[in-house]
This record gives sequence, structure tokens and C-alpha cells, in this order.
Amino acid sequence: MLMKYAYSLKTTRVREPDFPYTGTKVTCTTDLLAFARSLQDSDIEKFLTLYLDAVNKIICVQVMLGTVNQAVIYPREIMKHAILSGACAIVLIHNHPSGEIRPSEQDIKLTKTIQECMKLLDISVHDHIIIGGERFYSFREEGII
Repeated sequence: MLMKYAYSLKTTRVREPDFPYTGTKVTCTTDLLAFARSLQDSDIEKFLTLYLDAVNKIICVQVMLGTVNQAVIYPREIMKHAILSGACAIVLIHNHPSGEIRPSEQDIKLTKTIQECMKLLDISVHDHIIIGGERFYSFREEGII
């Protein structure tokens, strides 16, 4: 007897209370910094992925929590959320509680890996922002993306 299975995927959008985004449109780095200002005073690393539609409105936010000096990020989870949310582009944002804004080698490697993964899905990576206190580092502005 041959068994057949059917699978059903259901997605539910849950809005993060720290990062309200109803109708928020991202047009520049200043918009991103205003959106992620709550990361400035965080005592742990938080990694945000903003999923954007075709006109750069935020349609989904994914928050990954870390520890005082690192957050474990899985590109496959970012890819999964991008597909399920119907994103056309993403923006990566994370904080360095130490206040240091220069990206680590791991930050650069992760960004490049995510870029390559998103390219396969025809999804743009607009930027990766690192926030450290009142300062920030933009991969796009520094020519890394």
C-alpha cells in the first residue's frame, strides 16, 4: 500500500513591538537608523533582517537575539523568511554593544554569504548596518555591498 502525504505551510506575520513598521518605507540610511534606534542601548547583540516589498516598504522584520558579543545567524532562515514574506529586497542591521562599529571578519563573511544566497532568489541586499552607541557603519556606503 502506497502512502501519500500532503503538506500545508501557513505563515503568520507577527509585529515586533520594539520595531513598529506599519507602512514604513525605507528610502535611505537615515530611515534605517531611525527605525533601529532602539538597538543603540542594547546590552546584547540583536540582528535584524528587514524584508522589503518592491517599493521598499517593510513587510516583515526578523529579530535574532545573541549574547553580549555575538549572535548566531543562519542564512537559510533569512532565505526562508524572504520567500515566505514575498520580499523583493532585504536590509541587515545589527548592533555591537561594545560600541565598536567596524565590521569583524565574521560580519563581512556573513554578509557576503547572505548576498550570494539572496542572488539565487533574485532578492537584493540593500545594506548591512552596524550600530554602536550613537555611531553606525554602512556596508553600502563603505562599498562592501
